[in-house]
Amino acid sequence: MSKGRSETEDLIDTLIAIWTRVNEAHGRMPSEPQLAAETGASRTSVREALIRLEERGYIHRSHGARTVINSNLGMLGTRVDQQRDHLVAIARAGYEPGLRLVSASYDVIAMPVPGAPEPFHDLPPGTPVLRTRKVWSADGRAYVLADDVIPIVGGRSGADARDELDATEPVFDLAERLNGVAVAWETVSLAAEALSDDERAAMHLDAPEPALVLSYCGLGAAGDVAYWCREVQLPAPTQLRNVLVRRVTRG
Repeated sequence: MSKGRSETEDLIDTLIAIWTRVNEAHGRMPSEPQLAAETGASRTSVREALIRLEERGYIHRSHGARTVINSNLGMLGTRVDQQRDHLVAIARAGYEPGLRLVSASYDVIAMPVPGAPEPFHDLPPGTPVLRTRKVWSADGRAYVLADDVIPIVGGRSGADARDELDATEPVFDLAERLNGVAVAWETVSLAAEALSDDERAAMHLDAPEPALVLSYCGLGAAGDVAYWCREVQLPAPTQLRNVLVRRVTRG
């Protein structure tokens, strides 16, 4: 089992790999007993993992009918409803990934200044944090800028973190190192905003461009905050365009 992951998550990844194989062959998804035999998991575990796959839009199941796969997923870009490290997502889309660490510094959350813009986090004043700014590129073109704020709490001191940390690591790995929270999910808000001058400079842009802004909070299973992030995404190459897959319910 992978570090920081549950058996269910690993089983879901295995079923997605099977889904990919079946989709490429224009075949059918194996039945629950067949999947249990192929993966070595119990039918109960397989059934729970299939429910997660249906929630994510990979399959559709109805009582008394065979599972149908959603073959359109193979043509989609980056899914907003799933979090992956950008280097992995860019590479999987067929582009050459790049990552540049613009800045990394240790700080303490200050008291809010009246009239200043609202921060994208709600960490209380006095919280020690690591702030990072990173820019990812696809085939040499800047694609995503992220400002991360990671609280430093629990067993590690700031001095230990400074000595041992690689700030280029994914934010969910940095969070687990700094505050011990294994991220289970994120809350995400989306907006369209103009880039600030310093954001344009960090992305080496000479002229204004439209941008999608995602502000999100990584949370552990118990609701503990692992990190906050403000992410700016420029219009993406075709295979990296943002998509959202939603289940349709009636009534």
